[in-house]
Amino acid sequence: MRGIFRYEQKETIIHSIDPRVKLIWVFSVSTLTITAGVPWVLLAIFLSTLPFWALLRPSKEKIKSIAFVLFTMVFGFMISQSLFYYWGETPTFTIIPAYFPVIGPITGGIHVYMEGAVYGFIQSFRFMASVSAALLLVATTHPSELIAGLVRFIQIGKRHFGFPSEIAFMVSSAVSFAPSMIEESLITINAMQVRGLKMKGITNKIIALKHLFFPLVINILRTGRQMAIAADSRAFRATKNRTYLNELKLGRADYIFLSYIFVFMGTGLYLSFIGYGGTVPGI
Repeated sequence: MRGIFRYEQKETIIHSIDPRVKLIWVFSVSTLTITAGVPWVLLAIFLSTLPFWALLRPSKEKIKSIAFVLFTMVFGFMISQSLFYYWGETPTFTIIPAYFPVIGPITGGIHVYMEGAVYGFIQSFRFMASVSAALLLVATTHPSELIAGLVRFIQIGKRHFGFPSEIAFMVSSAVSFAPSMIEESLITINAMQVRGLKMKGITNKIIALKHLFFPLVINILRTGRQMAIAADSRAFRATKNRTYLNELKLGRADYIFLSYIFVFMGTGLYLSFIGYGGTVPGI
């Protein structure tokens, strides 16, 4: 799990794509997951991200980690929607009846709807597609390139327009913090196990989380302070117009990928407008 949010330094086609183009691609995928609603369209949007993962050639460990995250997402949506399905009429079975003391009168009973589980499975593709595209962006874009892409998103003449440097730095820091937090938590858990902490059973895991919380928070604050000192020592925000070692320029592959994005986005929006968009309750 520690490598799921980490940049992979490789010489692949997807690595050479301009970060601004990849940001547009992630935005287009996320937009289509909102506008689309028919199951096969949502599935097609998710499957459209997989060929780019094949170009990346990720390690088996990363594939397992991503598959675990996506499976957990699907399972969570199916469970939640099966219990709280708004359009449900006939429950498949009842967990807590309405006449059960205290909880029954408050909730009206807790029921499981098979239609809700199917609906949750379909809706999970919205988030799976967006998460898949975002993880690919993080895996193939160096943090410095991501910052440059956000800050210098559009160039008109000699001027660049984009997000403020503070926002771009915050996004890049948040992405890099995730693997650091996972790695710190694993180190802390291993240290506690060496000292005799048992991890078997739900009760022991809850106790371990209680002991993990404070060291993890202290390490996060320490890392954030070190990052702030490093930024100040490099004169971050000293001047309004920053210079960059590597200038971003669109190449032939970028224009080809942009053409694909426009066709992909246009087709998806067209399908949404002719009746394949919105939510599909009751399936």
